Amino acid sequence: MIKFFRKIRYNLMEENKTGKYFKYAIGEIILVVIGILIALQINNWNENRINSNKETAILSNIHKEFKQNKKQLDSVIGQHQLAHSSCAKIISLFPIKSKPEPAVLDSLAGHLWWSYGGVTFNPSQTSISALASTSSFDIIQNETLRDLLISWNDLITDYQEEELRSSNHTWDQYDPYMSKHFDWNFNFKDERNKFKALQTLEFEFLVKSRYDFTDQILNTSGELQKVQKTLEKIIELTTPQSN
Repeated sequence: MIKFFRKIRYNLMEENKTGKYFKYAIGEIILVVIGILIALQINNWNENRINSNKETAILSNIHKEFKQNKKQLDSVIGQHQLAHSSCAKIISLFPIKSKPEPAVLDSLAGHLWWSYGGVTFNPSQTSISALASTSSFDIIQNETLRDLLISWNDLITDYQEEELRSSNHTWDQYDPYMSKHFDWNFNFKDERNKFKALQTLEFEFLVKSRYDFTDQILNTSGELQKVQKTLEKIIELTTPQSN
């Protein structure tokens, strides 16, 4: 093809047809430019297709991962709610009598057992970590989804601070007191249990603190609600589109 164009130019110059030669040269330049633009367009189309396929795969992984994260969070919330309600029921018994009735002791034993809670939300973040490590967040075309994914780690960190404070209180203050005075599974039929410990102000304070920490997680701080809302939105925006 190049030889063909060169031959035409050579013939025009040989015949001293300068005007036609310049017209031909301009036309040839235009054809070259058009060829380059077409090649660029094809290259852009291929890159967009590759990126689109890559985005689809990434969104699918994020969707599966965050659905599992939601299941874990729902389970964790259930444990926090159980600890919260158990503490509330123990508080309703204050002040505890020196010789509680057997039915009260049985109820109290169960509530003390479940008042520990202690579970934490540790979501899988493999898909987001992969995006962050390769600086590939721009491949996500949906701006809202992209912003949610970028802010996810900070959001989880803020929420986990609430759980960490609650967990530290449980194992640094609550459990040492309980383990000092009661059987490990609160079997109040064991005479070694020190029932007077149920009547102390320290006991009441520790139970009330457990209640306050779980209430902070579930209701007061608002961090949990942010996590739930973000989780649900990410799942919604990554749902595979049906053809």
